[in-house]
Amino acid sequence: MKKLLYTFTFFWVFALCSAQDNPLSFICANQLIDKLDIKSSNILDPEKLELNTTTCGNTSQYYSNNDYTYNHYNLYLPKSSDNIIYLKLNFIFLTKPDGTGNFEENNSEHVGFIDEVIGRVNQTLLNLDGSPTSGCEGYGQTHLTNTKIQFVINKIWKVDPAWDYLQTGYEPICPKQPCYNFSSTINPGSSVYYYSYYDNDPTIPQGINVIFANNGNVYNEMVNNHNYSMSGVQGWAASQNASKSDFSQKLRQMFPDVYVTYLWMKNVVADPNIPNPTPWETVRGWHVTNLRKGILHEAGHNFNLDHEEDCFTNIMKSEGTAPGNFLSNLQISKLYLAASTKSTREYFTEESFKNSNIDVTNNETWDLNFRLYSNVKIDNNASLKATCKIIMAPQSRFIVKDGSNFVIEGAEITSANNSTWNGIKVEGKGYLLINPNTLIDTNHFYAYADNTPLTGARSADSDDKTAKTATDNAVVEKDYRIYPNPTGDFINIETTGKISKVEIYNLLNKAFSSKYKDNRVDVRNLPPGNYILKIYGSSGERTIHFIKK
Repeated sequence: MKKLLYTFTFFWVFALCSAQDNPLSFICANQLIDKLDIKSSNILDPEKLELNTTTCGNTSQYYSNNDYTYNHYNLYLPKSSDNIIYLKLNFIFLTKPDGTGNFEENNSEHVGFIDEVIGRVNQTLLNLDGSPTSGCEGYGQTHLTNTKIQFVINKIWKVDPAWDYLQTGYEPICPKQPCYNFSSTINPGSSVYYYSYYDNDPTIPQGINVIFANNGNVYNEMVNNHNYSMSGVQGWAASQNASKSDFSQKLRQMFPDVYVTYLWMKNVVADPNIPNPTPWETVRGWHVTNLRKGILHEAGHNFNLDHEEDCFTNIMKSEGTAPGNFLSNLQISKLYLAASTKSTREYFTEESFKNSNIDVTNNETWDLNFRLYSNVKIDNNASLKATCKIIMAPQSRFIVKDGSNFVIEGAEITSANNSTWNGIKVEGKGYLLINPNTLIDTNHFYAYADNTPLTGARSADSDDKTAKTATDNAVVEKDYRIYPNPTGDFINIETTGKISKVEIYNLLNKAFSSKYKDNRVDVRNLPPGNYILKIYGSSGERTIHFIKK
C-alpha cells in the first residue's frame, strides 16, 4: 500500500490482525509520520491572571521530553491496590437516512457483535500476558497483567449526510464537496479530516470519537446485487497521537469498512451453501478478535505508543497474526504518562480515582501541567513546590505530614469536575505556603489543619458530603482584593460593592476584635501570625487569608 504524507499531525495506520486460521487478508500500511502555616495569599486580581502566568518549566521527573526513552517509568506504573480509571470512547456508526448501511441500532445481532468486541477489549486490558516472547521489550522479566484502565464506550448512530455522494463511503466526490486529497480526508489528524464535524456535535458526549464508515459502493453491491467480490474494501485503521501542549485537541480514530467486512464474512466465508462451510459463530469470532486487536492498537496510538514490530504478542505490533495480548511495563507506564500529561487525559472520566497515594519523600518541584488520579502525600520532612497547573480527582487531597512542606507558587489547582475536591490536609507541624501570584480561583478550593477546618470550611472527613462543595477558603475572589499582605498595621480592601462588616479569626477559629472603617482594617493590636479575614458585603461573603508580621 502506498505511503501517504501528512503535514499537520501524527497518525498511524495498521492492519486488523487476524487469527491464524482467519482467511480474511488485511493490508498493513507503514507508520506514516512520525498544614496550616500560611505565609501569604493571592492579592492580585484573578481576572488578570492567565494560565500562562504559571511556571511550567517541565523539569519534573514526571515529565518526559522523549516518550520512547522515558527513564522514570516506574513513577507511573499502576499499583496492585489501585482502582481502575476509565477512558471514554464514542463508537459512531454512520448510516443512510433509513438507518441501514452499517451495524444497525435496533438489530440485536449487530449490537451483540459490538458489545462482544467491547467486552473483549476490556477483558484484555485486565488480563494481559505478563510473559513476553523473544524480541519483546523486557523479555525474560515479569510484566504487569492488569493495566487498571478500562474503556467506557458510548454507541452512537448518526446519519451521514454525505452517504449518497461518497465515492468510497468516506471520500467526497467533486463538486458536491471540496476535492481534498484522499489521504487527508481519511486522516484523523488532518485539518481537513472529513468527520471532524462530529468533534463539536452537542449530541455526542465527550470522548475519543471512533468513526465506523463504509464504502457505499461496496455496500450497495453486496446488499442490492449480492455481489461479494469485496473490491474497494479497506483493511486498515487510523488514529491520532496525543499532544503534550494542546489539551483541547480532539483525539480521533477511524475504522473503515468494518460492517461490509462483516457482511462478506457472513455471506461468503460462512456461506452454508458451499462445501464444508465454516460455522458462522467461528467466522464471527475471527472478526471479533480482529476488531478487538484493532481498537486496542489504535487506542495505544492515542496514548502515543509506537509500533512494536519485533514483539509478536504485543498489542502494538501492526501486522500478521499477532494475538495482541501483551504490553510491557514501559508501555503501561506510558499509558499513565499520557493520562496525566497529554491530551489523552481530557478523555478520562471526571470521577476516575486510583485511591492510592503519590508519595513525595524527597524535595521535588512540580512544574508541569499535571492531571492526578491519586492523593498526594508529602512526608519524610520533604518539600513539594507546585508552580504550574494541577488537576485533581474530586475524591483526592494533598496530605502534608508533620514536618513536611507544601509550597504553591504561581500554580493553578483545580478539580477535574470543577466543583468538588477534598482539599489540602496539613498534619501536626506541617507547613503550607501560598505565595503571591498564585491563581486559586475556584469555590471548591480549601485547606484545613488536621481535623480543624479553616473558618467557613468543611472537614473533608465530614459525613456531610454536600458540604465539600460550599467551601470558600484560601480563595481570592474577583470581588475583593486585600493589600498589603503580609501586613504590619492595616489591611485595605478593594471592592466595587459595599462592605457591611468584617471579622478576624485565627486558624483555630478564635475570634479577634477588629477595627474597620472606610474599607480599612486596623490589625496593629494583633499578635504576629496567620489569620482569616471574613468579609460581609453586597458582593457576598468571603474569607481571605492574611499574615500579620
